[in-house]
Amino acid sequence: MRVSYNWIKELVDIDETPEKIEEKLNETGLETTVEKFGNYIPNLTTVKIISITPHPEKNNLLVCKATDSEKEYQVITTAKNIKENDIVILAKEGAKIKGKEIKPTNFGSITSEGMFLSLTELDIGIETDELFILGEDTPIGVDASKLLGLGEDYIFEIEITPNRGDALSVKGLAREIAAVFGVKRKEIIPIVSIFKEKEPQIQINTDKVYRYRGIILENVSIKPSPVDIQIKLIKSGQKPINNIVDFTNYVLLLEGQPFHAFDLDKIKGKVIVRQAKEGEKIVALDGNEYSLKETDIVIADEEKTIAIAGVIGGDNTKVDENTKNILLEAANFDPISVRKTAKRLAINTDSSYRFERGVDIENLPKAQDIAVELIEKYANGKAVGEKDLYLKPYTSKVVRLREKQIKRILGIDIPLEEAVEILNRLEIPSKIEGDEIIAEIPAFRAYDLEREIDLIEEVGRVKGFNNLEESYPSVSTKQFETPEYYKFEEGTRQFFLSNGLNEVLTYSFSGEEEYETVGIEKPTIEIINYILKSQRLMRNTLIVSLLNVQKENLRYGNKDLSIFEIATTFFDDREETRLGILLSGKFIDGYNYTQEDKKFSTTKKWDFLKVKGLLTSYLTKIGLKDTKLNIEDKPFLNKYESAKLIYQDIEIGYFGKIHPKAAEKLEIPDNTYVGELYIKGISRDLNGKLNKKFIFDLFKEKPTITYQDIPKYPSVKRDLAFEADENFEVGKLLEEIEKTCKFVKKVKLFDVYYIGNGKKSIAVSIEFNAGDRSLTDEEVNKIVEDLVKDLSLKLKVNLRS
Repeated sequence: MRVSYNWIKELVDIDETPEKIEEKLNETGLETTVEKFGNYIPNLTTVKIISITPHPEKNNLLVCKATDSEKEYQVITTAKNIKENDIVILAKEGAKIKGKEIKPTNFGSITSEGMFLSLTELDIGIETDELFILGEDTPIGVDASKLLGLGEDYIFEIEITPNRGDALSVKGLAREIAAVFGVKRKEIIPIVSIFKEKEPQIQINTDKVYRYRGIILENVSIKPSPVDIQIKLIKSGQKPINNIVDFTNYVLLLEGQPFHAFDLDKIKGKVIVRQAKEGEKIVALDGNEYSLKETDIVIADEEKTIAIAGVIGGDNTKVDENTKNILLEAANFDPISVRKTAKRLAINTDSSYRFERGVDIENLPKAQDIAVELIEKYANGKAVGEKDLYLKPYTSKVVRLREKQIKRILGIDIPLEEAVEILNRLEIPSKIEGDEIIAEIPAFRAYDLEREIDLIEEVGRVKGFNNLEESYPSVSTKQFETPEYYKFEEGTRQFFLSNGLNEVLTYSFSGEEEYETVGIEKPTIEIINYILKSQRLMRNTLIVSLLNVQKENLRYGNKDLSIFEIATTFFDDREETRLGILLSGKFIDGYNYTQEDKKFSTTKKWDFLKVKGLLTSYLTKIGLKDTKLNIEDKPFLNKYESAKLIYQDIEIGYFGKIHPKAAEKLEIPDNTYVGELYIKGISRDLNGKLNKKFIFDLFKEKPTITYQDIPKYPSVKRDLAFEADENFEVGKLLEEIEKTCKFVKKVKLFDVYYIGNGKKSIAVSIEFNAGDRSLTDEEVNKIVEDLVKDLSLKLKVNLRS
């Protein structure tokens, strides 16, 4: 926001230099820069146009006669926006405009004695092709540079944080300056009379409108606005348009309240404020057509949409030179809705910028009355009707401020009397009750001040943070206790790093196409305001992310990859921390050795058993020893080289070789192995619990390690081969052998082969030991006989003869 120093001084009594004000505003949290307004240009004067005639010899040129009340000038121009009696700025002979000196110039047989100026030619940062037409109240024959304040006034450029919408006005800036320097602020009190002849027909059909006030003004005259208002707008970086538009822009800058003026005669029936219809279109004042969504708020009549609420008006009801009657709108819309609409449509207007940051709902009628007063005074309008729909009245929030908290946060003693005086200077009504301050938050700070800490910040910044004395925080000597999960995760990370894997870090979001290609179920959590379509889904697995890493490595010719990631996956009811692995190609970049009949190789490649060994070694290391494998049926894995990891009947992960079809679609090596371990889960419901356990839960519950003496007596071994159906799970046999006989100390599978007719042979080596004595052959034979019978009854497996 740009504001001239002269305008600020109209609202606050202050004699400080602009540089001092800039310094103080920066210290109190308003990022401010200051610079002079333009440069003084000699030989500029204001003149009134007496006559306009076409150039007799040159097409598109006009010959104008103009006077400064003492001398008459002949000026030739191409401007089309001027007429007789307009007051303009004339650059006389000797004036330098953008480095070029003005001299009498012949256009055919006619000499031009100067040049009419646009705002662009004044070099003040406003670009326009039209001549600048001053207000009819402008005196002629005066120094135009002095009239505009070129090289004399100063311009403050203010950048605010999103919570300080109250500072987006001259009034708000004056309030801040008055508080900082301890001076008085002046309030503008409008004097208007609104006749109750015609009540505007206004209907609100959405809960996103907090207040809507419409005023009908009849018989307005469209012309340039008064020169004082024009100059204020120019110094604020705005081009004057006509009096009605200028008045709304002027009061917006003055009070921070956006307005919109509709040509009332172009509105059909009543005004309806509603949510937009999906796909509804409007041509806005900027000439562009916009397609709307149901989440947008619009102003409409009974036939068409006439504005995007809080953002921009429609071209179909704009005020032009033929306008006679207007509906002046002042409203307060939901900031979030306005921000989403403005962002989606890429429209940034002065109105949307303020609505997004919060507008003072209580100041709305007063600000609008100032605009009405200007229209009545300078546009000959008459206010004949008003309707104020205050749907969500503002209720002041009470915040308590304790003296001890000021000391604790700021580190210095600020008496309550001084603190309450600072808050009242900021126009936050406050009083002392006992040992605390009771503050009522005014509407203009409703979006900013909510808690005690906010008031402490206000006291601190006006007091001056640079005035606070240095103090050192107290540091506890108690040793920081590392959370158990942190140590667990770090241990997990170090295990896989120590086993030769590289850690990667990937984005938590991905695209739908990646899941379809791999054959993984699409995530259910989507990002609403995604930047890229390929990044709109919150991932439910790490596999897709790791495959993307592999594809990127393949682009650079890196086929041997051993990577892992510990990261979050997302579900409707929970979030899970998972460990994902991707292993492909060689994990030892070895070599071959050959000498006659002596051969060996140090090259190692990933295969199913090596991946299994990696994961089960990790699980054993953390205490989950009895992990079992089960059939895995994920469609993106090869069903003959994949498995679930089961611990205490709980699935804690899976791994396997990528399915050949998935590898072909992804254009990756078909010997790629992937897997995930389910490390930790957390419910989205803070008070809820998940109905499943994760590896970290099982780790915390793992039994204490106990040690046994080395057996004193020798063990007896037997090798047994069982015949079973070819779909029989070998793990069940090993588990049942251990459970059935108390003398079994160790079971080892050493052979599986298919014998036809839907049968297979399972050969195991069993080690028996009584612990307190040596077992005889007769005892072992009896134990084996009983064991075989039990297995036949329970598992339907028979001993092969």
